[in-house]
Amino acid sequence: MKKKFLSLFLSAALVGSMLVGCGSSSQGTSTESSTTTESNAAEGTASGADEGEPYTVAIQLVNISTDLTDVEKVEEAINEITVPAINCKVDIQNLFIGDLPTTTSMNIVSGEKMDLVCVGLTQNLSDIADDGILMPIDSYLIYAPTLVNLVSDYLIAGQIDGVQYALPVNPYLASGRGFVYNKDMAEEYGIEIKDGATYADFEEAFEILKEHGIYGTSMGNAATLGLQFWYNLEIFGTNGDYGMISDPANNTTIESVYASDEFKEYADMMKKWTDAGYMPSDSLTDSTTVQEYFNSQNIFGTSANYNMSEFATWGTGKSFNIDIAEIQDPVISTSSVVERMWGIASNSENPQKAMEFLNYIYENADVANLLQYGIEGENYTIVEGTTRVTTAEGATTGTAGYTSMFTQFGNPVDTYTAAPNTDSYPDDVKAYNEGVPNSAILGYSFDVTEFSAEAGAVSNVIAEYMPRLVTGQVDDVDSYLAEFLAALDKAGYNDIIAGNQAQLDSFLSKNQE
Repeated sequence: MKKKFLSLFLSAALVGSMLVGCGSSSQGTSTESSTTTESNAAEGTASGADEGEPYTVAIQLVNISTDLTDVEKVEEAINEITVPAINCKVDIQNLFIGDLPTTTSMNIVSGEKMDLVCVGLTQNLSDIADDGILMPIDSYLIYAPTLVNLVSDYLIAGQIDGVQYALPVNPYLASGRGFVYNKDMAEEYGIEIKDGATYADFEEAFEILKEHGIYGTSMGNAATLGLQFWYNLEIFGTNGDYGMISDPANNTTIESVYASDEFKEYADMMKKWTDAGYMPSDSLTDSTTVQEYFNSQNIFGTSANYNMSEFATWGTGKSFNIDIAEIQDPVISTSSVVERMWGIASNSENPQKAMEFLNYIYENADVANLLQYGIEGENYTIVEGTTRVTTAEGATTGTAGYTSMFTQFGNPVDTYTAAPNTDSYPDDVKAYNEGVPNSAILGYSFDVTEFSAEAGAVSNVIAEYMPRLVTGQVDDVDSYLAEFLAALDKAGYNDIIAGNQAQLDSFLSKNQE
């Protein structure tokens, strides 16, 4: 897997103490620390983890706002529960989602305290495992029996070469693709966005919004692709660096993202929308995120995942009501599993206790609710007439004091939810997941080690060309796309796709035996 800048800075001491490389070399390899833990786990001992002062577990919290005033209060409330129960405290590290990869990497380099790392979102599992950010956690699974049991069907998605590096956050993993929008705005202007909405449907809505000085949507600065939100695709790499599969529930053929009919149609539409004034024309130079545009009601909506938890995620802290239209049917895919996972930092001073705390989140709903929503009365209230639905209305400081926009904690059928969900949320989650097909390649991840040079070159080409195409900032899509494809071919993109296909074929063959 391609090395990022972090690999240049990792010290020999860090590598020697905890780090185990991934790829082919990781299988069957262990450090002195993990060997000791394996022995202790086999003997059923605690290895002194519960002796002495409580260990403080640092856990990442991912948000838009980094100025939460009540984090320490939430920590204190959690500590009152966890110290007598499992002899540990919590250090909540609130991070801006755009800074998540850089902050995580630099914390490893500088030796800053980290324990539980938010894997997924903007931190690809294979990349950060290869960069030495995560430690292998097979030896520590014994300390998370509740969580492991909940996600046992999906553990393979957190593995690289058979070594476990991360655990899924959610046992209910069916996820479609949708479009989250301002429901109040839709009602005010007589706009209806139905499930399965097409480009033409959005254009009709966007034209109405344009008359009122509101953008339909935005791709931000297009640092990430976004194509998969509009089509039924499984994407390899953050921006399709390693290819894609169409109709992943029934297909196992990997193809080029950027030579596909889907991407051509997408690029044409983005230019049409930008030229028509449906999207900001200065996306590439404007640092405003899509979420910030949405929160300030300067855009009508944006592409999003579609599952029951997304309603609460997007609805939390808004001054307006939201709704989500489902654009693509749900599937349980590797990407839906790895979108949100937990890993243990390679510099964790007590990985056993980190795993115990992670497991406890799934055993104690009070702790999970504190991590997710903060303190009742201060950061949220319970919606009148419900027993488990939270809202910021009537709270002292509300979401400005504490919120968790992108991080998920605990078993969703045991914990609170947020408006606009209702008390039926647990049943809704179970019903939505019932009968949803698995991806035909569930659990597969591409090991790009043999193609690290090509991967680096391809990544650079994508970073140069892709943003302009997906924000409509080109004079002619056809000519610019042709130039893009030629540059990808020269960088070795097709070689990567061929290598990815060969690995997938081997994976499928082994799993069918």
